[in-house]
Amino acid sequence: MVLTPDFSEPLARLLGTDGDDNEIITVQQANDFPGGVLALAGDDTMNGSSVEDSILGGKGEDNLLGNDGNDSLFGNRDTDFLDGGDGDDILYGGKGTDFLDGGDGNDTLIGDAGVGIYQGGLGSDVYVFRTELAPVTQDLSFISSIVPVIPSSIELPNAIITDFNSTEDIIGLTGGMTKADLIFEDFNSLTEFGINTNLILPFLSDELALLAKTGISVQDLDPNNDGILEGTTIRMGSTNQLLGYVLNTDSAQIAALPESQFISVDF
Repeated sequence: MVLTPDFSEPLARLLGTDGDDNEIITVQQANDFPGGVLALAGDDTMNGSSVEDSILGGKGEDNLLGNDGNDSLFGNRDTDFLDGGDGDDILYGGKGTDFLDGGDGNDTLIGDAGVGIYQGGLGSDVYVFRTELAPVTQDLSFISSIVPVIPSSIELPNAIITDFNSTEDIIGLTGGMTKADLIFEDFNSLTEFGINTNLILPFLSDELALLAKTGISVQDLDPNNDGILEGTTIRMGSTNQLLGYVLNTDSAQIAALPESQFISVDF
């Protein structure tokens, strides 16, 4: 399939189709079309070039791969997989449950409405929590009627960080919030949800397949293989609303981070 030039915007760009596109962007295309690539509808796979790329997924479940260069990837809607590759990349998950993998380099990972699962990779990465999107509740009554120990509803995080490096990674906060506005608590999935995750993982094959694209295994999420996910819960102090989880850390470790590792972001 051939990408179609579009000169209707101030910056010339390339358009995909409303089908399932699979494209490799060339260096010449990246240089000649500074407006980037808009994949439109469909479940698309877009591979970036070795220079700076801008790729917008559009509707559908998309795979956006930046490869080399300082890339900007936008998932837009639905469940998307974004992989920045090498370089200092900016990844926007968009609406829906998205999997953001920064790769090597100093990357910025930003979710939207829905849960963003973040893996920064090597480098000093910024993991953004969207404070304006925090109060989200998922109805689980259809499950709790079968398995009574599961709560009838749960509060969803804006993001889950899978590989936080306390020596160099940064937590970004929207709305002008700072570290002083946060509460840190220990997280234990058995205590929180009342069920061992080993019992539900067999029913999550699609989600686990998406995790595998980022190189994340169940062992990474649950290193001691006890069926319990552990980490730090981050909440807003003024409302106690859940922002997110930082897996495989403890609350004292995150609370001890200097204020410089919590920054206010606008975008």
